[in-house]
Amino acid sequence: MHMIDLQLRPDHLVRHAQVQGHNHAHDEDLGYAIHSWLTDALGEFAPRTFRPMEQRNGSLRLLGYGKADADMLREHVQLFATPQAMAVCDWDSAASKPIGDITWRQGQTLGFEVRICPIVRGKLGERDAFLAQLPSSGEPTVHSRTSVYRDWLSSRLNGAASLDDDTFNLKAFRLVSTWRQGRSADTRNRAGRRVVRPDALLSGRLTVRDPDAFRTLLHNGIGRHRAFGFGMLLLRPA
Repeated sequence: MHMIDLQLRPDHLVRHAQVQGHNHAHDEDLGYAIHSWLTDALGEFAPRTFRPMEQRNGSLRLLGYGKADADMLREHVQLFATPQAMAVCDWDSAASKPIGDITWRQGQTLGFEVRICPIVRGKLGERDAFLAQLPSSGEPTVHSRTSVYRDWLSSRLNGAASLDDDTFNLKAFRLVSTWRQGRSADTRNRAGRRVVRPDALLSGRLTVRDPDAFRTLLHNGIGRHRAFGFGMLLLRPA
């Protein structure tokens, strides 16, 4: 497994999305556009999980975990990507590092940050985990959004790691409107729908409990909608 670091050109990304027929006013982030570009440009070498990060200079940085290093990605786009898809990324600055052989220790404490889409599924479909636990009577709840999202994240660590409650932090939260297209061979006439989902940035410290499961967690990501920029666990010294 490799961690990749790519510099994207937002104007070219939006142009690529426009040609693909999914550049809509409903889209308040670039998750769908990036997902489509990664599929077109990198195919099977696209990172399994990724995180888009807007830079102050207007550029867009993409971090991801995948099976290919920067050299393999460059070779693939040179051989198979369309000129328009290739132009989205500055391939000369693409960087990567191998992380598959890192040894995680049981009991090791790490700092983390993760962007998640904290939803649960039920009779009403996908709902914000916080809204889903509100009493139907409309009475006040003793649970805060922070505590609900902490419990949501803890359950999805699946025993691979445990959270330090004292350092857990909901750094940012917003509701994001996105456009999801239907499946059709004709990209110009695909039906679609507007979807509003929670977008939360969480940070804190965690302790590795099962090193092998933790490695799998890094590779697979956390929660749903990982293909659209959610669930990539970034680590730092505790």
